[in-house]
Amino acid sequence: MINRRSGLLVAQTLLGLGLLGAWLWFVDLKAVGVVLSQANWVLVVVAAGFGVTSTVIRVARWRIILLPVARIPFLDLWLISLASSLINFVLPIRSGEVAKGLFLKQRHNVSIAASLPTVAVDRSFDMLALLTIGAVGILTGLRFQTSLTVVFVIGAGLFFGFVTFVILAIFWHERLMQVAKWAVPRFIGENLRNRMLGILSGILVGFTTIGRQPRNLVPITAMSYIAALLDAGLFFLLFLSVGNPVSPIVALTGYAIFAITFLVPGGPGYIGSMEAFGSLVFGGALGIPQAAAASVVLIFHALNALILGIFGGVAFWALGIRPTLSFGSSEGDLDDIQPTISAHPGSG
Repeated sequence: MINRRSGLLVAQTLLGLGLLGAWLWFVDLKAVGVVLSQANWVLVVVAAGFGVTSTVIRVARWRIILLPVARIPFLDLWLISLASSLINFVLPIRSGEVAKGLFLKQRHNVSIAASLPTVAVDRSFDMLALLTIGAVGILTGLRFQTSLTVVFVIGAGLFFGFVTFVILAIFWHERLMQVAKWAVPRFIGENLRNRMLGILSGILVGFTTIGRQPRNLVPITAMSYIAALLDAGLFFLLFLSVGNPVSPIVALTGYAIFAITFLVPGGPGYIGSMEAFGSLVFGGALGIPQAAAASVVLIFHALNALILGIFGGVAFWALGIRPTLSFGSSEGDLDDIQPTISAHPGSG
């Protein structure tokens, strides 16, 4: 397991360096320097405040999703979220999601089998908001580069597919699970097949729990869109800060598409991938001047590193967590997730 993770990390690092090299090749760094030298840093600070506020709202949403499993103090949950986000930023191999479950187990004795599905459901509402905003941008007639039209059509298809899945997961959990058992092939091995079905079952249980408490569905959905709007507002302010104001719909759509690119594995600190994909989305797809798009992406990357470095570091200190011990035990803990979920489909 360690060798495989190390190999994946090396591969992602090489990919990030390759993307960084390509970005440096195509971007005029002198023009970027001129734009950055004229930036309004007061607006940048306000934009950073938008980003921090969006994390608070997402933690409040996760706390609601977690309620059937455990009642965790908001501050503790926010610190856990910050520490996990820092891990995910430094080692972007979806380690942050696993860290949330491990930290909850260490701090509040919440089983990983019970907490990880809530993390998946929480992330699903983020994806729902992003796909909705991206679809709105397309439907409003926003002009994109012709070469990327197919990508956006696929994105719209993913949106409708995802909405369908959420509806089925909330209201027809058992039928969807029966379809999954039929669809997952047996030739992949019984162990892997059971683990995949167990993880899916846990996610479906999370959605089903929300379906049993429809009152929570409204605030959870509202928080998802408010957090997304705040993040889009962050980009709106950053473009304003570099003297290249964009319309709200451009900021919304660009943010949504850019955020979806984080599904592609990136190198440590997202070096290279953030610059390349950000410039491609804002400069290539949306036609924003290259120097302005690259400058905003650089500021956004620096803000992420600064905020997560400071707040994430404080979170580790406040929680008294030693990450090395947490991940040292993760392999055994994660091996137990599938059987636990299968044995207790209605837990929480």
